[in-house]
Amino acid sequence: MDDISDVIILIRKKMAGTISDQELLFLEKWVTESPLHAELLKRAEDEEIVLEDIRDWLALRNGERNGVWDERLKSKTLYKIYADSKNSQIYRMSIFRKLLPYVAVLLTILTFIFIYYRSHVLTEHYVEIHDLAPGTNKALITLSDGSVIELSDDQDGVVLGEELTYEDGTSIIRLSDEEVVYSTIQTPRGGQYQITLADGTKVWLNAETKLTYPSHFTGGLRMVELEGEAYFEVKPFTTQGHRIPFLVKTAQQEIEVLGTQFNIKAYADEEGDTRTTLVKGAVLLRAAGNVLPLMPGEQGLNDGRALSKKKVDVSSYIAWKDNRFMFEELELREALKILSRWYDFDFQIDQTVKHTYLYASISRGKSLKEVLRIIESSGIKFRLERLGEKNKLTIFN
Repeated sequence: MDDISDVIILIRKKMAGTISDQELLFLEKWVTESPLHAELLKRAEDEEIVLEDIRDWLALRNGERNGVWDERLKSKTLYKIYADSKNSQIYRMSIFRKLLPYVAVLLTILTFIFIYYRSHVLTEHYVEIHDLAPGTNKALITLSDGSVIELSDDQDGVVLGEELTYEDGTSIIRLSDEEVVYSTIQTPRGGQYQITLADGTKVWLNAETKLTYPSHFTGGLRMVELEGEAYFEVKPFTTQGHRIPFLVKTAQQEIEVLGTQFNIKAYADEEGDTRTTLVKGAVLLRAAGNVLPLMPGEQGLNDGRALSKKKVDVSSYIAWKDNRFMFEELELREALKILSRWYDFDFQIDQTVKHTYLYASISRGKSLKEVLRIIESSGIKFRLERLGEKNKLTIFN
């Protein structure tokens, strides 16, 4: 294929995607005639050179021009082709040079981040501390509209209903009396609060506990939902001569109260160990289609599979309500769970520590160090540390 115009036309058709199969065969034959042809076609397809430059180069190659003029044209054409072949590299280098100041700034920022991370995070470690204060009256109420009320730690309790008031009568907020409004009162680690529901039922919330309740009870039913630990003093309530039952729902069971005082321990991180301890009256436990009645002095256990009950000394299970820890042959890890919620710490027990059972009656008003000194009599050693706002207790021999 020697006609320059034919070659240019075929290259244009190939680039436009309109070339026929026969024309493509001719073009491919032309490409195989010389490595330079293949290079020119490739660079034309990559838009590194224009077709006019290929025309000039082919004209030179086929001897369509001669003399000094040929040499000038040849030099000019070859220069253009060479320059075009470098153009994309020069363009990329130009972009890189323009971006270089920004790259330098980014590298500087990343360097500072790395230095800060290494000096403040990687090297940050727990610092030994001497003591932790006991918990106090602390709780938050989250209303149905999402607004949050922080209760005063100077108050002993709050009355929940269509109007929220402290026990001394101080008003907090007035709610709608036309519709039932569901709210949640929650105590943090190191917090507790005593509340009175709209029907007069009193509830003591232990640390890290959440209770969901209505502003007023309707529909012939009184029901609340609990996660954590609480002591209930349910007030009997009748309407038109009919007793209105009181129900407490937890993640694993439902408790129907028949006018009573009882304690429920149902922490989310202790799934499979929901305990209901009856002090006075009677309750019915319901779970997975099973019903279990409790009498005073009995404790119902829901292990996630079945309900069972046993006789217990209720005083050790409700001592927290009267601001005391009472450990009666309580395994060390279980005791530390109780203490960790009240003093707000995480704990770790060294593998060398043998199973230990504690016997103690201690005021919850004491600092953690005072409590641990009593426990030390069992031959246990401890280290108390802090990282930021996080406290850690390590138990070892």
